[in-house]
Amino acid sequence: MSNDNELAERNSREKSNPPSDVIQWLVETGHGVLSTISSNEGTEDYPISSVAPFAITPEGKPYILIAGIAAHTKNLRQNNKSTLFISHPNPEGDPQSFWRASIIGNFKEVKTIDSSSNNEEVASGKTIIVTEEEEEMMLIRYRAQVPNADAYLKTHNFSFWLMDDIIKIRYIAGFGRICWIEGDEYLSNEIHPTFESSKLESIEHMNEDHVDAMIDIYDGYHNKTSSNVTMTDLDSRGVFLQCQDSIHSFYVPFGKTIAEDELRVAIIGLVKQARIQIKAR
Repeated sequence: MSNDNELAERNSREKSNPPSDVIQWLVETGHGVLSTISSNEGTEDYPISSVAPFAITPEGKPYILIAGIAAHTKNLRQNNKSTLFISHPNPEGDPQSFWRASIIGNFKEVKTIDSSSNNEEVASGKTIIVTEEEEEMMLIRYRAQVPNADAYLKTHNFSFWLMDDIIKIRYIAGFGRICWIEGDEYLSNEIHPTFESSKLESIEHMNEDHVDAMIDIYDGYHNKTSSNVTMTDLDSRGVFLQCQDSIHSFYVPFGKTIAEDELRVAIIGLVKQARIQIKAR
């Protein structure tokens, strides 16, 4: 059995880069099956699962938005160990012949500095404190998956939960391509580029010379027109746009993680796809 496991891991790492595959799968899916440990009387210590949309931070950490009354919230506040399972969104035939992964880690409830959080909650390891600006960036990314996220977060007692500690990932890319990925390996900077050296120059170039292209991206992806759209930020997985007609910023994903020298091509791809959507109406 040990030899079989070693062969499966060798096959996985020779044919691909498992950590890079996982981040791409997270980008592609946008939702998974969240499993938490039940704290409900009669089902204590059993896993309970449900479908959950998610977004990911620039570091590749998934986060979810769930209601205060949800079973998952109650469970995570008592025991924040959890698994987020993702799988190929459109398998044909045997689903076990397609990729899937289980991201295993600890979720932490996200609270802002000005919220009712306290030192005891932070010390428990189940709460993470962010600025209001950081929470807003999380909301912008999450809005790309769930357009009504603002209403949930602002009016229905929902909170973000971030898988801040990724312990291990069970990676299955198909028959005979199976391995474990350590959390530190997955979170390495090599697969989560930041674009810090070229970000400001690229944003300035788009805002000075390509406003028309950004207007088309905004229209094509959100079915809304505007006379002026500004790029406010970008990362290796998408761009942030601000429309003068909206109080909200929008995140438009590339659909994959790109390298710094692929940025121009990726933005052109967004423009082309947006114009296809506009023409199809």
